[in-house]
Amino acid sequence: MRKLVMLTVLGLSLTFSSNGFAAGYGAAGCGLGSLVFGDEAGIIQIFAATTNGTSGSQTFGITSGTSNCDSSGLILSEKEDDLFVANNFENLEKEMAVGEGENLETLAGLLGCPSEKSPVFASYAQKNYSVIFASTQTTPNEMLQVVRTGVSTHPELAGACVQ
Repeated sequence: MRKLVMLTVLGLSLTFSSNGFAAGYGAAGCGLGSLVFGDEAGIIQIFAATTNGTSGSQTFGITSGTSNCDSSGLILSEKEDDLFVANNFENLEKEMAVGEGENLETLAGLLGCPSEKSPVFASYAQKNYSVIFASTQTTPNEMLQVVRTGVSTHPELAGACVQ
């Protein structure tokens, strides 16, 4: 269920981003979802992302070069956390301040943290809020870099989260 929520949130963030994808698939990326739902923009990409996530076809497709996937799918996969943070920056800032929330759990997952480490990640974000958001001018990119560095040096998260 958590994966479905995470994929839906990610699908929404990717769907409403202003990025143009010229790789033959929509914002949800390559995989079975792109074959079934195509590259039509909008809410349909949530269904494509859900199909990709529940079938596991996107991971397999990127690895094997099938299901409408090629090396450009790898680029999208590497940039998912950047896109997610950019599209959910204000919500993430609020959730980090209180130490809980769906966007915060999704970010933990995108950074490679297993679901059982989400509370540890949320606690880390709350305790380090003033470092993560060093000024009112902090950009999504800067915030994500600080979080990545913090996760990589955190005693419990460094070994558990695969970045």
